[in-house]
Amino acid sequence: MDVQQLLTGIRSGFGFLTTVPVNSDEKGFEAFMGNIYLFIIVGALIGAILGVVGIILLWLLPHALVPVLVVACIYLLTGINHVDGLSDFGDGIIASGTAEKKVAAMKDAHAGAGGILFIGMDLLFLYATISLFTGFGGPYLLIGLLIAETCAKVCIATVAAFGTSLHQGMGSMLIERTRKEHYLAGLVIAIVVCVGAMGLLAFQPFVWRKALMLPLAGFLAVALSVALGLFIVDVATKNFGGVNGDVMGAANEIGRIASMLALGALLWTFW
Repeated sequence: MDVQQLLTGIRSGFGFLTTVPVNSDEKGFEAFMGNIYLFIIVGALIGAILGVVGIILLWLLPHALVPVLVVACIYLLTGINHVDGLSDFGDGIIASGTAEKKVAAMKDAHAGAGGILFIGMDLLFLYATISLFTGFGGPYLLIGLLIAETCAKVCIATVAAFGTSLHQGMGSMLIERTRKEHYLAGLVIAIVVCVGAMGLLAFQPFVWRKALMLPLAGFLAVALSVALGLFIVDVATKNFGGVNGDVMGAANEIGRIASMLALGALLWTFW
């Protein structure tokens, strides 16, 4: 892929993964869907934007208001497609019976108890983790959001790389186009982003213990996202017989929260 194709794919990916209107053609969409590592790059860009917004909010507003506004900004920028997928995934998981009945519950247009529970827990954990990073300060909030969105896309990429299509749709399109070497390239990008970003926090101020611990925490966030992606594939396969777009949407939300929880717990422990 040359530079022009790379930029075209990133632009199309930004339009696909956010609510920002971006002019994109079929060629750009194919470039994005056919190179899973672009998900990681776009996720990092989204996280950087949200992190900058978070810092601005910290400068302008009382800190108690910032977490809920950051949560609102996340969904204003990224939309609610992934949350909708999480809701459908929750309905399918909670439903009893055969795989066919679980898939039917997942496809039901009305949110059930499982979907409402999953969304509620998603928002509670997201608010709590952002509150934790807000307490650490602006640089930590920026880095936390950057890593969270990067790891969310790592989780999606893992599902796409190792999952089996449940039916034809956007999810199957991504699975069919995902190549293992592109997935590995995405992991390398994610590790560089997360380890490098956490390493920068060691200069707030510079402490040797932080210089050793923080980059490791960034690597563990990526590793956790991979493990969660594999776990979600296993759960979806046992319950539904495969994965689809809803499962990938759930992976995005779960991956985001899990990475922030892990980082937040480590920072709190060594603060």
